[in-house]
Amino acid sequence: MLHFLFQISDIYLLLLLSSITIGISIIALILVKRYIPLKLRNRNNPVIGNISALIGIIYGVLAGLTALYLFNNVYYATDSVQREANALADIYRDSKWLKEPTRSAIQIQVKNYLNKVINEEWILMKNGSEISKEGALIIDSIGDQLKNYDMVTNKEFLIVRDILDEVKKLYDSREQRISMNDSALNPEVWVVLLIGTILTLGINYLFGMHFYLHLFTVSATALMASSMIFLIITLDKPFQGQFIVQPDSFKSTLSYIEKIS
Repeated sequence: MLHFLFQISDIYLLLLLSSITIGISIIALILVKRYIPLKLRNRNNPVIGNISALIGIIYGVLAGLTALYLFNNVYYATDSVQREANALADIYRDSKWLKEPTRSAIQIQVKNYLNKVINEEWILMKNGSEISKEGALIIDSIGDQLKNYDMVTNKEFLIVRDILDEVKKLYDSREQRISMNDSALNPEVWVVLLIGTILTLGINYLFGMHFYLHLFTVSATALMASSMIFLIITLDKPFQGQFIVQPDSFKSTLSYIEKIS
């Protein structure tokens, strides 16, 4: 979808989509009333009803599965952020058992990584911009510090091994976060969703009934369809818009580190 949609307040986006959809539906209903006789529409109500039900079921299943897929994406994005923050906390805690200067070097790098994610990467993700490789370079630097660490006792060997495991988890979680930031529904899915929305609304214009009752049912259908499109848009980008994954886990980890430092 267009990037500017994620920069609009959620309430304004919902009002915009609803207004456009209901407005178009009212205009279309007036045109149908003018050019297609009510008697003809009344006579074909059963056929129109069957077709409307079939289209509605297919559209509902498609929209529901799409929303479920996007809800899972948000869950995976939240999970990757939490695992990334947990790995940083574990690296910092375990580094206390290392000798200087490796201990201080790793702890400084962990803090630098947290500040970079919170103050730089999160802004880039929110704006839909590409994330630099600087965070990955910090992780590589931590790994290099550990690989060059002079291990004397078996205890040190176990500590370094555990920290290296956390470094791997940190890198994997970071890559998953970046991957989720770049993920979005394919244009083909959007085309099918929009076609389904148009057909679901359009078939309802053809029913033969009292105008004001018809106006109410068409407006209600338009509001439901626009709400579903709104939900899918807000879920499409986990790190953009108002309905986004927040960096609270990183902030909590940084706060924890500053307390135990």
